[in-house]
Amino acid sequence: MAVISGRLGILLSLAVILLILPPVAQAGLEAISDTSFALRSTKFAASLLVFIAATISAIAMTAVASDPAVDQGAALAIGRRRLGPFIGVSLLIGLLFAVAMIPGAVLIGLAGFDVAQARAGGVPDGVNMPLLGAGLLYFIVLMPVMLWAAARLLPLSAVIVNERRGAGAIRRSFALTRGSSLKLMGVLILYGLVFLVVLMAATSVVGVVARLLAGADSPVIVSLVIAAVTAVVTALFSILQMVFAAQLYLAAREAHDAA
Repeated sequence: MAVISGRLGILLSLAVILLILPPVAQAGLEAISDTSFALRSTKFAASLLVFIAATISAIAMTAVASDPAVDQGAALAIGRRRLGPFIGVSLLIGLLFAVAMIPGAVLIGLAGFDVAQARAGGVPDGVNMPLLGAGLLYFIVLMPVMLWAAARLLPLSAVIVNERRGAGAIRRSFALTRGSSLKLMGVLILYGLVFLVVLMAATSVVGVVARLLAGADSPVIVSLVIAAVTAVVTALFSILQMVFAAQLYLAAREAHDAA
């Protein structure tokens, strides 16, 4: 909280530029894209730009929260320089998580379970229950393991930014969080619950008010308002997340080096 209060102006400016304006613009584009083929063809490009902006914001906020000498310009420069390694490491971690999920998905697929039919409320026919049970049990066991891995990777962004590491940042992050797994898992669970509650409450209330004020004939306006609220809530929680991760990294690095 001391870091946020001391560097709030820079953090908010980065959030507005990189986390709020891009997704709101994307929502506006998607709301009117049905009226033009040219606009429909830009959807992928818009999504890619939003992803890149969010990634740069994570790097820039981490730099600001790690070093009080970093201003907005320096933070954006660091974000551009470390964009490639950050995306590369993120893709590697995503691939590892996806590979870990394959056995469960294969078991459920072999069981003949139709996900689309289940979502529609239908009763799947001819399902091999032992295989289905084994697949579900696999995912039940995998969930805390993945939560543990996510907790151990909390300082990852700060390691990439401050130590200029690539894939080696994963091992370094695990080393820095040794002995803190359960505490960090609790932080992640609490963070996720609070974020979801605040996001659902904000979008629900604002959505109802927007529909009442704009009327049923203005879905574009309602979509833009909800997108803006979602972006603001996400940006605020992202600031909290990045600052926490950076301060965790600094404290863990100091303790690790002292040991």
